[in-house]
Amino acid sequence: MRRRQFLIGAGSTACVLVGAGAWVSSRDIEKARAPWRLGDRTFDDPRLHALAHAILAPNPHNRQPWLVEVRDDDRIILWPDLNRLLPETDPPNRQIVIGFGAFLELLRQAATMIGYDIETVPFPEGSAATRLDGRMIADIRLIPGGTTPDALASS
Repeated sequence: MRRRQFLIGAGSTACVLVGAGAWVSSRDIEKARAPWRLGDRTFDDPRLHALAHAILAPNPHNRQPWLVEVRDDDRIILWPDLNRLLPETDPPNRQIVIGFGAFLELLRQAATMIGYDIETVPFPEGSAATRLDGRMIADIRLIPGGTTPDALASS
């Protein structure tokens, strides 16, 4: 009886492993890479070029907790999307704020690749003491010229 149970278990495990391996090897990685290729497109507006890279920033639980408003000729306003916060796992929004930092850094790096620098005013309306609310995260201006491409952006 034990030998039969072992053979059934081993056979079942082998079937599951072969099926899982076939499933993994048949996935199309090109679909996953598509957003990064789209970020390399050329836009008429330098803010859109920088934003195409920034929106791909790593962030907690891949929530993309940002809302972006393109204003005037040179401004970007960054807002928190309060529906994408993590109240159970990140009550003080610490991880989310780190994700916003990654967003801002990728924005800066992408801007340098097309000859722009950025001027960022973090929390221009102030910030809550305990967690994010509906106030701006950053007021950003793109400034043409006077910068060299960031070495990290070209790698």
